[in-house]
Amino acid sequence: MTNLMSEIDLSRVTAISFDGDETLWDFRSAMRDALEFTLRQLRAVVANDASRRLTARRMEEIADCVRSEHGLRANSSGALLDEVRRLAFIRTLEYVGAPSDETAAKLFRYYKDARLARTQLYEDVPGALERLGNRYRMGMISNGNSRPVLTRLPVKFDFAFFAHECGYAKPDSRIFGLALAASRCKPGELLHVGDSLADDVSGASSSGLLSAWLNRRGQPNATCVAPDLEIRDLSDLATIMEKSSDRSSLAAELP
Repeated sequence: MTNLMSEIDLSRVTAISFDGDETLWDFRSAMRDALEFTLRQLRAVVANDASRRLTARRMEEIADCVRSEHGLRANSSGALLDEVRRLAFIRTLEYVGAPSDETAAKLFRYYKDARLARTQLYEDVPGALERLGNRYRMGMISNGNSRPVLTRLPVKFDFAFFAHECGYAKPDSRIFGLALAASRCKPGELLHVGDSLADDVSGASSSGLLSAWLNRRGQPNATCVAPDLEIRDLSDLATIMEKSSDRSSLAAELP
């Protein structure tokens, strides 16, 4: 499904920025797999009835509680979420009756390494990025902490801004401003693509960028946030941008 939400001039676009988690790669599946792996490591250290009853789902519920206590959202910046995860492992070990900051630190390292190792690009991503990379400057604007995954992309991005590195998290206009400067774009020449209406679409639109909502699951938009473009996968985006570029080139050739 492709939906142009407003009359926009895509022929002006010279650069495209992308969110990372749930846009280019499947963060949720990697997180679940990493928790299952970490649970096995925990049971190898703590062999009691409580650890045998513990589930990955319960571990994530504990993390959610810690996150809520600290007033953080699930998509807060990566450094903050790392700290929440570390504290959650401390809380988890208390839950199974074996508190240990040292063991919690080891579990956190197991989890983070496993999550990065298990993070996979969505099937449509490699081909679409190669098609787009032939025509546009490419970059990333992310609140996550999965920078190492960038090395698996089929194209080299021209710029990448991560919230925990630059100090600003989407939807803060300052992180989008950094991308505008790095891409040498004027407002309206940079298109940002992401799965979050609140962070990606709203943040980009309020910062003068064009916005594309990547709605992989076909969810209804129950908000007042209106993206310029709605797509189901990046192949859709590549096709749209190719057509726009071809029309622009043809118009320039006409007398």
